Amino acid sequence: MSTNEDVPQKVTGGGDTEPAAKQSPVPADAFNQKIISHLADRVILKPLTRWNEAYKEFPRYVMEYLVSRYVDAHDPVDGQRKIDRILTERYAESAKKELIKSRIKENGEYSLLGQLTVRLDQAKDHYWADVPALGDNTVRVSPRILDQYSDVLLTSGAWGTMLIEYDATYEVKSRKYPFYIREFTPLQYTRIDLDDFIAKRLLFTDEEWLDLLVQSIGFNPSRFSQRVKMLMMLRLVPFVESNYNVIELGPRETGKTYTYRNTSNRSFVISGGKTTPATLFFNKGSRRLGVVGLKHVVFFDEIANTRFEDADASVSILKDYMQTGKFTRGDQEFSAQCSIVLGGNIDTDLERTVPKGHYEHLFSPLPAELQDAAFLDRIHAYVPGWEMPKIKPENYANGYGFLTDYLAEIFADLRRRNFQTHVAATMDFGGMTSRNQDAIKKTTAGMLKLLYPNMTADQVDAGKVRALVAFAAEMRKRVVDQLAVMKPEEFGGVIFPSMESHDE
Repeated sequence: MSTNEDVPQKVTGGGDTEPAAKQSPVPADAFNQKIISHLADRVILKPLTRWNEAYKEFPRYVMEYLVSRYVDAHDPVDGQRKIDRILTERYAESAKKELIKSRIKENGEYSLLGQLTVRLDQAKDHYWADVPALGDNTVRVSPRILDQYSDVLLTSGAWGTMLIEYDATYEVKSRKYPFYIREFTPLQYTRIDLDDFIAKRLLFTDEEWLDLLVQSIGFNPSRFSQRVKMLMMLRLVPFVESNYNVIELGPRETGKTYTYRNTSNRSFVISGGKTTPATLFFNKGSRRLGVVGLKHVVFFDEIANTRFEDADASVSILKDYMQTGKFTRGDQEFSAQCSIVLGGNIDTDLERTVPKGHYEHLFSPLPAELQDAAFLDRIHAYVPGWEMPKIKPENYANGYGFLTDYLAEIFADLRRRNFQTHVAATMDFGGMTSRNQDAIKKTTAGMLKLLYPNMTADQVDAGKVRALVAFAAEMRKRVVDQLAVMKPEEFGGVIFPSMESHDE
């Protein structure tokens, strides 16, 4: 029978390991010391998680939790070796699922590190856990686990440690279901205090806070211009603003996929290939919601290589959803708050940081079925990915940043706050169309949540709002300008009037 020795309360990882490498010294500069002084209970030294390339495929928050639990930043080697051992012994890839099942059966129980989601099977009046490491979506789960973690397990799911038992006597309608999860501890914060986070914002200058956020998502702020750092923040708006639609096309290796794969377990990356209405929205056969109904962000990576099965129906449903936040499958209508991100590559003049001139318009790299003006007009912002530098090892964070799972929970809570009122109360949009106004308001609101979460509707800094409105208008105007190339008769006359704050 296996034991729980050395198994942490949060976990994942895997692969063959190399001896832990010596890390760079703990930063002693004033900025990082200030972070530690005010935020020691929720930050981590980011480079400590990068000693083993074999772990790059795993969620960043998993490695950060393990490091925060086992690694001494001043003497990291012993802790890193312990993590290597834990991951080697307790993490199993799906390819080893039969071996893991055998160990559970032969030992009676087994402690496993991996991903877990739970669903209600109405037909059998039973809750089932989906454990990818076992390749089994009909694993029984303790009622105590559901009582404690139902909010996350029944929605986005979570990584964690689980103790799985084997009981060959359990049957439902003459079918055996031997696997049973007796214990589970998630790899993430389940309780946070958003008001406390907001109070901490007051302890930092605007520049320091922006650099802290850049460092928190894994990058070294000293390596980037103010413009690039603001574009990095724009990538995060889908995490804090519900039903936000954005596109980013740029050169390869600029951190697009890295950001959306590692920032939150509530995001889902679709890496090219074929996608269907069932996987995106609702599977009529299994009667299960797709990723749009379950996640906060869906990122279409390599969008040029994405193929939509039944393209007319898929794009039609997606187009309607991006406008209304609702989708219909059969005779059922669903509401969701998932943000949609389209990402891909565009040939770029790296010296001038502009797209190469052979494109008719900047939506040309998209699949033909997405080059639909009505669909594209629902995009709130076009991130100029060609301005983003390629990520090199020296561009990764070397200081302290928020723990990823902590920040992900903060982002989830910020989604529930309405900052569009800050914009409406401050700015006069003149004769701008409602769709353009909505796009600018949503982008501005998201940026305000990230940069000024302490700003309230009755204490708005008009100058800061105005600067972000101009930034948001640029991102929306890029969408409209390209639509004007595609359909000049419809979008050629659209102008973005000068916007003034109400106090001017």
